[in-house]
Amino acid sequence: MTSTRNRTLMASTALAFVLGLCAASPTAAQAQDKTGAAAKTGRLAPAAKNEPVTMLDVITISATMIKTAVIDSMAAISAVDQDELDRIQPDTAADIFRTTPGVAASMNGDDPATAINIRGLEQYGRVVVTLDGARQDYWRVGHGSGSFYVEPDLIKEATVIRGPVSNAYGSGGIGGVVSFETKDAGDFLKPQERWALSEKLGYEDNGEGFTTSTTGAYRFSDDADIIGNLIYRDRDSYSDGNGDTVPWTGERVTSGYLKTTLRPADGHELKLGVILQRYNDQITGSSGSTSPTLSRYDTNTTNQTYTAAYTWKPDDNQLIDFSANAYHNRTRAEQTQVWPISAIGNFRFYDVATSGFNVKNSSRFDAWGMAHTLTYGLDYYYLEASSEAAHFGAGEQQGYGGFLQWQGDYENWLLLIAAMRYDGYQLDGETRTVPPQPASISGDRWSPRLTVGVTPFEGFQLYGTYSEGYRAPGLQDVFRGGGAHGGGDTYRPNLLLQPETAKNWEAGINLKYDDVLTAGDRLRAKLNVFHTDVEDYIDVDLTVLPRTAINIGDARLKGVEAEMVYDYGWGFVNLTGALIDAKIVSGVYSGQVLNNTPLDRFSATIGFRMLEDQLTVGAQYLNIGEITRTSRTNPNAPPVVNDGFELVNVFANWQINDNARLDFGVDNVFNTAYTDPQSAWSTTAATEQGRGRTFKVALTGRIGG
Repeated sequence: MTSTRNRTLMASTALAFVLGLCAASPTAAQAQDKTGAAAKTGRLAPAAKNEPVTMLDVITISATMIKTAVIDSMAAISAVDQDELDRIQPDTAADIFRTTPGVAASMNGDDPATAINIRGLEQYGRVVVTLDGARQDYWRVGHGSGSFYVEPDLIKEATVIRGPVSNAYGSGGIGGVVSFETKDAGDFLKPQERWALSEKLGYEDNGEGFTTSTTGAYRFSDDADIIGNLIYRDRDSYSDGNGDTVPWTGERVTSGYLKTTLRPADGHELKLGVILQRYNDQITGSSGSTSPTLSRYDTNTTNQTYTAAYTWKPDDNQLIDFSANAYHNRTRAEQTQVWPISAIGNFRFYDVATSGFNVKNSSRFDAWGMAHTLTYGLDYYYLEASSEAAHFGAGEQQGYGGFLQWQGDYENWLLLIAAMRYDGYQLDGETRTVPPQPASISGDRWSPRLTVGVTPFEGFQLYGTYSEGYRAPGLQDVFRGGGAHGGGDTYRPNLLLQPETAKNWEAGINLKYDDVLTAGDRLRAKLNVFHTDVEDYIDVDLTVLPRTAINIGDARLKGVEAEMVYDYGWGFVNLTGALIDAKIVSGVYSGQVLNNTPLDRFSATIGFRMLEDQLTVGAQYLNIGEITRTSRTNPNAPPVVNDGFELVNVFANWQINDNARLDFGVDNVFNTAYTDPQSAWSTTAATEQGRGRTFKVALTGRIGG
């Protein structure tokens, strides 16, 4: 194994140097496109004054399903772009969101799956996760089961829409939407290039991990292009801040994608894509537990995503801005037990497949002194889940819906949005009777949204929103059977489970100013406060046997979120923070915090640009607030409050020339020992879960012509 890794390491290093350094002549380096360099570093050339320069200027999806700049969106939206991804060199999808306010993305150490929590809401169906528009639906049996698999090196951009204001994106999602996008050929090829090839080699010392990423693209003509990417990641178990090896945290990841874009006629575009991921690792029954009888499995997980996206936007017809998307995603985990000795060779699998489509159109026109935009669409998905594990929750689920939205803009100072969405669902499975009998549940609901935005003077926007969301119970909620914590009769299905309904009030301020302190600087800031009531919240009642998922009561989420970017050309400062209180307010767990609620968080990132903006160096500070842990088996037990923790990371990114880039970073500089409070890490673990000090380096070489 070691010799193979060394040969791969040497070959990848050689290829990166050949592509990057040998292809770049001194003349080419001196004649570098200053506009391109400015775009990469975030600094703007004077001629491109109106181009995006900060993460809050990124044009991305919005709560209205109309692409717009984050800073112009009247909703709690955050984006992580390619520059930020290159800066932080994420090891996992969770790393992408470490400075996103109101969001907690966690790993469980021995599981490469990622769980996303927005304002206290997580688990399948509460947060909609998409990859190139395809829903990523998955769950498994076990503590801290992750909700999706995404290799971070596949991603060019990630966007988060927080709260039920995102309900236009499909059934569920009362917590919000997380959207991942991969690169198109146009993102990779320069305007004058017909083809290009790049090789990236990354290495990190904590866990002896290395990554290779090879990307190639070809432009057949202005109307057809293709891009492909292949990634291999190999990591051993890493060490925590105390220097102790965290067991079973190594993994092998092979992933890649292929995407082609066709433009058969003016205004028409078709994108066809396939994304394949494979994870090899070991998963335990309770992450971090030291129990000598703890179950452990060799696990092979495959994730397949197929997408087709069509858009039609003629230049001469403002009534047509049409898009249609179809997708299929399947996640299958195969687990072979390797411990304890008495159970070696046992096999189980979890298989979740989702197929779906969505269509929408926006029509724009002027009337009655206002600019109007009508957006309307339909969506549908079919999910099939299977496993031989009784407590998995096998069956079929259908979700369908439609929405109609009106947006009115009056003289650039008043903006109104009114929308209505219809959701329906049906779940089909089997009872636990002998013999099992087929069973179904279904439901539907209308959910409104109203937003009013006012811009009393340029650069200052104030908005308020009322929105509702609807989340159908999941298959595991309804059809889960026995098999854990007490034998075959521990869990029972619940065919009387009611959907969750979220009602949300939100207010926010967007600030957008240029030339604040010095010529050419930019200030962008978003501040929002929210109050969300979730009726009929679903959870398992752990105080009684047999156990079952029930509507345990109502939940309340409230808080404040903020992010600010100040870019002054030769440097930048990014600040984010969130204070969130999420509790159950009725029922058996009344007064307890929601599981895995994002804690009070603050982050500060400062960077400096030098060498004509080709070198960026900086540091990042993360502060995670204190952790309150409650007992679900004994609600009357006093809560345990643990201290929070602080992390410091540093980075350096050097664009050597047009064809070579060097990225360097140190995560957890002070080697802090910590456990992510959002994870399901065992309280009896012998080690902390968080990764200790980690040095990272990545070299990227590129050629094109």
